[in-house]
Amino acid sequence: MPRPSQNILSTSAIARAALALVEEKGDFTIPGIARALKVNPSSLYHHLPGGRLEIVHRMREELYARIDVSALRDVTRSPEVRLRTWMRDVRAALATAPGVVIILVSAPVQDALTLVIYEVLFEILRDIGIPVDRRMAFAAMIDAVVLGSAVDAGSPVPLWRADPDENPELYALAPQDDDSRASAGFALAIDVTVAAVLAAAVTPTAG
Repeated sequence: MPRPSQNILSTSAIARAALALVEEKGDFTIPGIARALKVNPSSLYHHLPGGRLEIVHRMREELYARIDVSALRDVTRSPEVRLRTWMRDVRAALATAPGVVIILVSAPVQDALTLVIYEVLFEILRDIGIPVDRRMAFAAMIDAVVLGSAVDAGSPVPLWRADPDENPELYALAPQDDDSRASAGFALAIDVTVAAVLAAAVTPTAG
């Protein structure tokens, strides 16, 4: 039997298979990935010897590969614009696989790309003028907004199945419960979040 012309396995292929399984089944297993790729489970360890945790890292990298880090670091753009872009870009990346968010947040962040993306967030907060002792809290707030909105992107449409007698307020707003609900909510969340960040900024002292 002739050998395959190329190796069908790569870390990217494994990550994509894991992402597809999470969206279909809510989680992934190494045997499940192997079945999806039609390979032996031991072959996965050859590419990703760290097992499940390393696959999670590669899933992050696969999702975040579409983010233009250089644009987020472009100091010719205002820090506010860069923050808004950071939030939109990270949310857009995660919204392609909203079911994976809970898996990502349960694992430590140590892959190079994700660390760079969050390094950029702290650079933006620094450039805005957020005091050092408040940057972690603001980053956590921003993360909560972005991650929550990415999960919301996977919600069914319509989301609310309200009864006119039991839930009159929800029922009255049913026409607004369409494809635009999640994106409109995220746009509002960006405005509120950015306003809070700007309000907490301090003017650097001339030195």
